[in-house]
Amino acid sequence: MHRILIIILSVGLLVSPAIGASKISRERGDAFLKSLVLPGWGQYDSGHRKSAVFFALSEFAIIGGMVAFRAHGSAKRDDYKALATMHAGVVGEHSHDFYVDIGNWDNVDDYNEQRLQDREFDRLYTSTLDSWEWDSQESRIQMEKIRIQSDKSFNSVYYLIGGIVLNHIASAIHAGRVTSKGKTQATSSRDWHLGFTPLARSQGLSVHLNYAF
Repeated sequence: MHRILIIILSVGLLVSPAIGASKISRERGDAFLKSLVLPGWGQYDSGHRKSAVFFALSEFAIIGGMVAFRAHGSAKRDDYKALATMHAGVVGEHSHDFYVDIGNWDNVDDYNEQRLQDREFDRLYTSTLDSWEWDSQESRIQMEKIRIQSDKSFNSVYYLIGGIVLNHIASAIHAGRVTSKGKTQATSSRDWHLGFTPLARSQGLSVHLNYAF
């Protein structure tokens, strides 16, 4: 989460000079910065409660999605590691790249032979702790399928981090706009649409935010 805050604050520093240059009122600038830090804060202070609820709920929904995807990815990671131990004789802790390799090769000898042919000596597995031998093609394919599911879930977390940044920026811009119109003129949150679309041939989600002018 600290990386997210760094990104948001960096955006704030970049946009702040533009606020001063255009001579926006202090009230509008305060609303912008409040919503940049906490989506919906600026809207709430200026009396636009529906918009405040919308951006706040969007934030909670994205964070909830991150937690869910991370938990799913961790569970699937435990599953494919257990399969590798049970059906390929893998022992100890290994890197993610190791599991990618064992998901594509039946045993360490076949893998090392190909690396030697390609003269990729730095990618050889020479330790006895890095050996494996699958008991069947089906076990290897099953393990690889679960590993890919795990990777997709972890990758989706990074896409949702982008969604959080987008929500902060959109909320800040919206707060600045509606605050300048006065506290009695509320803008409907129905004009804002935040969505997530699964990417058909890639790992993760597409995060999009639309505003109807």
